[in-house]
Amino acid sequence: MGCICVTIPRKNQIMPMHTRNKDLVFTSTEDISKIYVFGKVLGVGSFGKVIAAKMRSNPMKQYAIKIIEKKKVKGREDILANEIYILQKLDHPNIIKFHEVYQNRMNFYICMDYCKGGELVEWIPKKYKSFHERNIQEIMKKIISAVAYIHGQGIVHRDIKAENIMITNKKDDAEPKLIDFGLANKFDTSKLRRLKSFVGTPMYMAPEVIQGKYDEKCDIWSLGVLLFTLLSGHMPFHGEKKEELYDNIQRANITFTYNAWKNVSDNAKDIIRRMLQKSPNLRPSAINLLKHEWFTKLAVFEEKQILDHQISQKGQVSPSNSNSDNRSIYQMLKQTSSKGGSKFRKEVMTILVKQLNEQELSNLIEKFKQIDVDNSGTITIFELRQALIAEGSPASFDEIEKLVENITPRNSFDVKKRSRPSVELKYSEFLASCIDERKFLTREKLWSLFKFFDTDNSNYITKDDIKEAFARNAKAFTDDQIEEMIYEIDPNHDNKISFEEFCQMFDNAGIYQKLDDDDEIIET
Repeated sequence: MGCICVTIPRKNQIMPMHTRNKDLVFTSTEDISKIYVFGKVLGVGSFGKVIAAKMRSNPMKQYAIKIIEKKKVKGREDILANEIYILQKLDHPNIIKFHEVYQNRMNFYICMDYCKGGELVEWIPKKYKSFHERNIQEIMKKIISAVAYIHGQGIVHRDIKAENIMITNKKDDAEPKLIDFGLANKFDTSKLRRLKSFVGTPMYMAPEVIQGKYDEKCDIWSLGVLLFTLLSGHMPFHGEKKEELYDNIQRANITFTYNAWKNVSDNAKDIIRRMLQKSPNLRPSAINLLKHEWFTKLAVFEEKQILDHQISQKGQVSPSNSNSDNRSIYQMLKQTSSKGGSKFRKEVMTILVKQLNEQELSNLIEKFKQIDVDNSGTITIFELRQALIAEGSPASFDEIEKLVENITPRNSFDVKKRSRPSVELKYSEFLASCIDERKFLTREKLWSLFKFFDTDNSNYITKDDIKEAFARNAKAFTDDQIEEMIYEIDPNHDNKISFEEFCQMFDNAGIYQKLDDDDEIIET
């Protein structure tokens, strides 16, 4: 006598992964094809491939999804978890933005921003018939700022090279992005312990990596090799075999004999010499590199350009620009202060920022860079205060502290220190708190955000929906934390959020009912 087998649909799970340092990251087993529409293959590697994709609920933005075959990383899942852990921690305008991570029986899926401009080495000849030193200055300043930021977070990249710098688009406002953190690792900021693993790309390897005892200064060497190559078109060290190459690297003898060097400034040659010092102790830190005369003279030139532009525009009516935003920094930050402290609202605003294209955020990104005077990739209270003073805003120091406290998660705020000099605004925190809600919080945008959580199309958001959505973002919240989020915005306390309740969370944003053409929802 036979038996009847009933297949019970398996519920989506939140799957933890451990890094080699025993840190936890979380992934979702949600069917990724329900969330994204896959497009063309962008590249193929030894562990899998990278494909273009669009989110079903937000088809206006493209993503790059790194698909890693599980069988090819079997036994080394901790290394992949380490990459995910580092990617989710980093938050800088010139570092590739991590979005979500999924897994199924066959693959892992890491979702990131798609850089349409391609690799730096491909973009340069397409963009410029002749690439000048000033163009390279601008790119290197941004990449070194990104490296200064990751070093400040206690992370060393270990594989900086031209192929690991992508360009956001093919337009004049394109930005470089540092990518591929597969070899990145934490380092001991006290210098008591050194890294030993022999990893990286041979042509960019520092002498101490070859010797097997190094720290974050190996990235400075790689940046020096990159700058040398961009300015001359040649690598500084060669060898027919790896042994010969490694010998030449350890001698660290560099020359500027190619014809290309005739038109390169002495300051550029000087900064290269400093970056390619054989002893890592003699190399400047990334943050100190940005203070080199090669960059400070560029900063003076940029300030003059901005001033000249402001003078030329004085009294003129600016052409229509959908990205223009005439609010002061003070007005932007006060917007957040007036919305209350709903944890879920803040998380949703962060997701909104991730779903927008950088062109839509260009004004805020530029403001962030202007405030971030030391190019550290974060904004301190003191930098914010100087920016507010410069624009003539009336905020006192105490008020600025309160503004920042309202934006920054409580667990990262040291309440014991009244001056709180270490408190910093992260890049995404600044964007999420200052975004023009009147423009972006349309009902259509809110519907897209709602569907980000409501992947089962029940037209409600439940505790499990929120938990699973955050797991896709490699975040983990306890049941109590999620119940608290729901309670804040669930007036009838039925433990589920309807779309109307979701919209009420943003009621005082002045939600527009009508969208511009480029915000139109497209069915896929």
